[in-house]
Parts: sequence; C-alpha cells; structure tokens
Amino acid sequence: MCGIVGIASPRPIEERTILSCLRSIQHRGPDDEGVYLAPDRRLALGHRRLSVIDLSSAGRQPMTNEEGTLWITYNGEIYNHPELRRELLAKGHRFKSKTDTEVILHLYEEEGEAVVQRLVGMFAFAIYDQPRERLFLARDRLGIKPLYYADFQGSFLFASEIKGILAAEAVPVEVDWQAIRDYFTFLFVPHPQTAFQFIRELPPATTLLYDLTRREFALERYWIPWSREVGLSAGGLGHEGLKGRLRELLTDSVKGELVSDVPLGVFFSGGIDSTLLAALAARQSHGRVKTFTVGFRGLETDPRDDLAYARLASRALGTDHHELIVDLPDLEGFLGMVRHFDQPFANPTFYIQHLIARETRDFVTVALSGVGGDELFGGYPKYRLFPWARLLRCLPAGPAHWAHRWLGRVKEESWAPVLRRVKRVLRGVGQDLPDQYLRWSYYFTETEKQQLLQGPLSSRPLRPASRHLAEAFKSLPEGLGVEGLVFYAELQTFLAGNLLEYTDKTTMAVALETRVPFLDHRLVELSARIPFHDKIQWGQSKAILKETFRDLIPPPIAQAPKRGFSPPIGRWMETVLDRYFDRVLTRPTVERDGLFQWEAIQRLRAEHRMRRRDASMDLLGIIMFDVWFRQYILGSQPVGEVA
Repeated sequence: MCGIVGIASPRPIEERTILSCLRSIQHRGPDDEGVYLAPDRRLALGHRRLSVIDLSSAGRQPMTNEEGTLWITYNGEIYNHPELRRELLAKGHRFKSKTDTEVILHLYEEEGEAVVQRLVGMFAFAIYDQPRERLFLARDRLGIKPLYYADFQGSFLFASEIKGILAAEAVPVEVDWQAIRDYFTFLFVPHPQTAFQFIRELPPATTLLYDLTRREFALERYWIPWSREVGLSAGGLGHEGLKGRLRELLTDSVKGELVSDVPLGVFFSGGIDSTLLAALAARQSHGRVKTFTVGFRGLETDPRDDLAYARLASRALGTDHHELIVDLPDLEGFLGMVRHFDQPFANPTFYIQHLIARETRDFVTVALSGVGGDELFGGYPKYRLFPWARLLRCLPAGPAHWAHRWLGRVKEESWAPVLRRVKRVLRGVGQDLPDQYLRWSYYFTETEKQQLLQGPLSSRPLRPASRHLAEAFKSLPEGLGVEGLVFYAELQTFLAGNLLEYTDKTTMAVALETRVPFLDHRLVELSARIPFHDKIQWGQSKAILKETFRDLIPPPIAQAPKRGFSPPIGRWMETVLDRYFDRVLTRPTVERDGLFQWEAIQRLRAEHRMRRRDASMDLLGIIMFDVWFRQYILGSQPVGEVA
C-alpha cells in the first residue's frame, strides 16, 4: 500500500516539485521513495512505498518494463496476481520481482487499457505509455483506493490525496461552492467533486486516458455490479446455489487477502461481518488471529457497545484480542484530522477509526475490515423501508411535509431513534427514485440549508445535491426495481464517499494497510443478484449471510441487534466539541465570513442542549467545514485556538 503522485506539464518540471508532492503524502509510504523524471522533464512520476509484498528493493517504484518504454506508479493490492503471473510467464514475460506491481505492468503490455478487467483487488495506478505519449490512470471498481486529478492551463496532476496536488502549487486554491453545498447534504463531498474548484476525484470503476500531445483527457467507466442481461435475477442458481456461491467467494476473498509478507490482524466489533472475517481467517491461518476492538468509557455495559460482543466472539474463535477504550476526544486531535481528508468530512467515526488504527499499527501492518457487509446484505435499518418505497412515492407530499415540520417541534429525548427514522421516511414521500432514497440519506434538507447558509453558498444557482446522481441512474439496466437502484446508489454515495474515504485516510495516516474482503467485486456482483427477500427476512437483516455461515458465527452474535460503529457524538458535542462555537466560530467571525446565519447556529445549539432534537451531526458538520475553510482557504490554524 502506498502513495502516488504525477505531473505532466508543457514546461520543464523541477525535481523539487515532485519531491514536495511526495513529502506531503509520506505517511502513506514510510519505507521508500522513488521518482521518475522523463528525459525532457515534462513528465514526472512519484511514489511512496509501504512494503507489504516483496520487501526487497526489487519492488521499488516507479517501476519500468525491460525496454524502459512503460513506467508505473501504483497503490493497492492485486489478490489474483499469482495466477496472472503464471499466465504471463507462459507467454514469455520475465519478472525481476515478486510484486503485483510488475504483474500489472506486463499485463498492460498484453492487454492495454483492458488490464483493469483482469484485476481482482483494490488499486489506483498510473502508467506512462511512452510510445503512445499518454498517461493511463485507473481506480478499482468500488473506490477502495483514492485517486485525485487536476487539469489546469495545460498541466495535468494526480495524487492519492488532494494535498499531493496542492503541494505542486500549480493549481489555484479556490472553493467549489457546489461541492460544499452538497457536503451539507451528506456531510461528505460526493465524487467526482472535491472541495476545490480545479481538483476532481476519479470515480470508482473508472479509467482516465490523458493524451500528452493534445493535453486532453477522457474518462471511461469499465464496470457496474451487474450486466444488462442478468439484472438482479439469481441467474438460475436458486437459493441453495446462491448460498454455495456466497460461501465459496467470501472464503476465497479472505484467503487471497491474507497473503502478506508482514503481520496481519482484523478490526473486530463483534458484529456479524467482522466475526465472520475473523472466523474465516482463523481457519486459514497458522497462528492465532489478532483482533482489535474499540469501546467507549462509560458505555462498557451499554448493549450498543462493541466490547461485550467482541469479547464473546473472541473467546469463541480463540483470537489474540486487543482493546482500546476511548473517553472524551482530544479536541485538537479530533479537529486536526481535517488535514488527512483535505476537505470537509463529518462522519465522527473517522476519529475512533484513526485511534484504533494507530493502536493496531503497533502490532500489525495489514488489517482486514468488514466494510461493505451492510451494503451488500441489507444491514442498515433503512433497508427495511424499501418494500414501502413505491407506496411512499404515490402519497401526496403536502401532508407529509406538514407532518415533518410538526415532528420537528416534538422533543426527541428517549424517542430519538424512532422519531428520526419517521422524519426521514417522510422526506421521501411523493418523490421519484432515486431522490426518495437520497432524501432518506440527507442531513441538512434544502429548507434547512436555506435557513443556515448564506453568501456564496446561497446566492449562486446551485443545484440539489442528488441531481447528478439521479442522472447516473439513466444508464442502468431496466427492471432493477427499488432494491437495485438503491443498491447502486449506496455503492456510489455512502460507501465510496463516506466509509471507504475515512477507512483509507485514517488508516494510511499511520501507514496501516486496510483490506476489505466483502468488496471483492465478484462478491458484489453476486450480492446484486441475490433477491431482497433473501437478504432481509421478517425484519431480520443479513439473513442469507447468517444462514450460509451459521457454523462459523456464534449464536449470540447472529441474534444480536444491529449496532452502528459510531461514537457517542451527542455526549461529545455537549461537552468537548461545543467549545468550538465559544472560542472560534463566534458571532464576529460568522458575520465576517458571511457563510452562515448566526441565529440558525444558535438555534441548533439550543435545541441540542434542551434535547428537543439530536443536532450533534448538524453541528459537527458546521464545525468540520469551518476548520477546513480556515485552514485551507484563509490560511489560519483554528485547531490551536480551541486547545
């Protein structure tokens, strides 16, 4: 696992520029650094290495082929590289290393841009094809590994993180206000936008071909979870056939992702997904599997806390178990995480993910994560709404809007979870898909944004956040139904832009490689074919997963209610995080910047303190934007002001 950067410019590139880009992301690869500068100095590739496969110097990047006509800088792991290597050896290719990097390079020699169709794993890479005078960039099917790019005034730049592009000082640092407005909808910036006007994120399952002569590029999507012919049908497998294929694919995925020349462990919540991964890993490992769990002080006996379930599952599986107990967050450390994302991001799970990653890195270099299991097998409570989606679409929106406003005046208190779900359901009444689903996922509604935001966030003709996502649905196969459309939306929004974003940024910040066996694309394709009623039966989520692996999952774990991997953000907001509004985001600064309505912020704070509503996520969204805006746009460091 590594960090990559690159620059193509009509002017000669100074080596110190590409080195500056690399140093900005050195946390992604502390083991080695490499640079390729073309003879005419108009193209440069850089690489920071975290050694996982073939720890020798033969694995250094950027790497070239025998003739020196192709150069690659690559971040990821290709789990089927041994099979591909044997195939390439049979065709006469010769290898100087045991790396998967070299496999990609030789496979590109054979198949060109179609190389991505053959790869099983997670990846983001760039290949300089000197004979064709082009750069070929590619990102894996689910977006597990990040890749950003900028095309400005004839220069083209790319990097694993936005800071790798900013460090070149070749692109203006200007805000993309549409992206920021979308951020207040989702509390993350949905791809392909970033918070910066001239920087974009390469979407999952997409390649980019840059013509170095014409200084032009083209994007191409190379994969969707299902073909137009198959749709969501089971493809003739039947229920038992689906179970058999599910067991085969997940077992094979875990086996492939256990391959490593460095120590490996499992992020372990004691839920279905992580318990299953640990059980499969234990069956295929020689020693005891190391597992790592985080809990919260004061909640050790709370049924929603992970500790008790993780301990139970660890005893059942015989793992080498490690725990981290978190109290109130260190405010400076919490807010300082913005520098790892380079743009506003307000899922508070990033903080505990970073803490457990830091703890885990003391013992291992690679960790397996259960990310993706909920999306593939209907693990979230909102999935139970899907059968009602068609009915909700037919109801009149007027009464639902009135009911939503009335419920907003009701004190949440102990009703909070139920009340929040009811209000989210009402948002989707009278809406067409996918807007209906997206409204269930919103934090700030359009009305709430009008009340909160001002200045450039309200004066421009900014569109609703879901419009570009809705457009993407037109290219999908017909007959997918509600479940199929939502399945696709979930992969494109919450999974790619939220879960995988914080998983990569928080773990690579401490040079820990995280692997996600549930997101093997073959398993995702199978999940897209499993009927919805096999995933959720009589209100029970992940039914087919539990049934398939009932011999590996301890009954108390299988029967436990769904627990979200999230911190007690309400308590954190009432104590530590609320200080930000008293020390940094004060009335004079709000009125000076002209981005928020001061009264709207105070109303949210009051409602949260009085328990009229849980506004912790809304308030966190405001804080994390403000930290980013001051640090990246105004050039100040607000983090130090709250210490």
